Amino acid sequence: MTEILLTGSKYLIIILFAYFTYISFRVQRDAPEEKKKGSYILQRVFLLLIHALAYLCICVNIIQNPDIGLTIPKVLGFYAGQLVYLVIMSILIPSFISLSKGINNVLCMFLAIGFIFQTRLDFDTSVRQFFIVLFGTAAFLVFVFFCKRAKFLRNLTWIYCIVGMALLLLVLILSRVTKGAKLAIDLGFFSFQPMEFVKILFVMFVASAFHKANNLKTVIITAAAAAIHVLIVVFCRDLGSGLILSIIYVLMLYVATRKVRYLFIGAGGFAAAAFAAYHLFSHVRVRVQVWLDPWADIDNKGYQIAQSLFAVGTGGWLGSGIFRGSPNHIPVVSNDMVFSAIAEEMGAIFAILLILLCLCFVLMMMRVAIRVNNSFYKLLAFGLGTAYGVQVFLTIGGAIKFIPLTGVNLPFISSGGSSMLASMVFIGIIQALYVISEADVEHEREMIAQGADLADFSGFEHIKRQPHHQLKTEETVDTVTHIPAEERIKKVDVEDKIRHIDPDDF
Repeated sequence: MTEILLTGSKYLIIILFAYFTYISFRVQRDAPEEKKKGSYILQRVFLLLIHALAYLCICVNIIQNPDIGLTIPKVLGFYAGQLVYLVIMSILIPSFISLSKGINNVLCMFLAIGFIFQTRLDFDTSVRQFFIVLFGTAAFLVFVFFCKRAKFLRNLTWIYCIVGMALLLLVLILSRVTKGAKLAIDLGFFSFQPMEFVKILFVMFVASAFHKANNLKTVIITAAAAAIHVLIVVFCRDLGSGLILSIIYVLMLYVATRKVRYLFIGAGGFAAAAFAAYHLFSHVRVRVQVWLDPWADIDNKGYQIAQSLFAVGTGGWLGSGIFRGSPNHIPVVSNDMVFSAIAEEMGAIFAILLILLCLCFVLMMMRVAIRVNNSFYKLLAFGLGTAYGVQVFLTIGGAIKFIPLTGVNLPFISSGGSSMLASMVFIGIIQALYVISEADVEHEREMIAQGADLADFSGFEHIKRQPHHQLKTEETVDTVTHIPAEERIKKVDVEDKIRHIDPDDF
């Protein structure tokens, strides 16, 4: 009976998660928010059911195997705390604050998966992580309110750059080498990884610089500043973070200038840097060699990736079940390799769905970037979405041996205080930008309904109006459609009744 309960719960979790992921993509379609309310409610129900079923499996396994070292009251108390948090975060906060409900629901799902697997891997770490999430949520709310009102943020270009460089220099000077790199500053009662916040500052610096101008002078100055950031990170031997900064800059440069040659220059620079890093740093050579053939030294250098692959392969399509696998054999499993633990105990289907949900999360952020008008906000949303997407790719790619290991963790799911705080801050910024983008879209709809020219909208500035002295007062002609403005207003009003107009349609 117990096995039936555990197996049934596992299958139900996979089914609910699959439907949750499907809904997450579906709500990205252009449709009134009123029509999406039912989908958002379903997402929240599935979220709470998945969370409850997972903790049911944990409790059953504790009863079956007392050697796990956990007690039912302790786990149920922790579950109750998480449940209250998830209800407040997914239901109550969006009821009082204007947020993207789609982004918020996916965020809560990631946090729930993190709670479940951190509890399974290390209960004490999970409790500490939960309190960090609470603190991060407070920061999230502060940034939601602050960023949408603080227009001066777009003008702090060099402050972002100087503060980011200063934090990196502190790591270089004060940090100790851990796992071949300087990553964190030990403050006694906790360690702090400035690099997690430097990523946000770096994106804000590049967005602010290109908001002011995107000419060659700006490109040269920002490229030099970006190179200094990357060089300091390289001296810290944190090559994974250096790679993330490089990709962020090249892609933001392309979006700001719309010149494809910068992508080719960036690709060439990356190839040259990778070649140099391979010959300059011994731990890079080791990682590449392990990536090419982990079985050659499976008991030593290849042990981590070999155990990760064993875990993924052992889980199969449907997984071994929570507490039925052996993910603790993987070094630093709760941080860099948490995806392998998820794949082992929940299966390849669940793992693929998780990758798709991460992709959906990136698309949600890119949608915010598309819909907002101001170039600073547009580049900021794009840069933060890129940073998240690259980090997910490096983490999962390293765990499944698609790319060499980089030591990067999975946002919102992996353990790590600095990473969690920085991730909550960046999603708070994204939510603030969503509110701004919705205001911009609503303003454009009103302008369209009043017969405004397309040149009023972002991306259509090249469309020229006729000089006012050439237009008749009584019969104003639209320069795009050559339809009298009075008739076009009527046409737009009729179309608006048929479908809700979105700027993406133009």
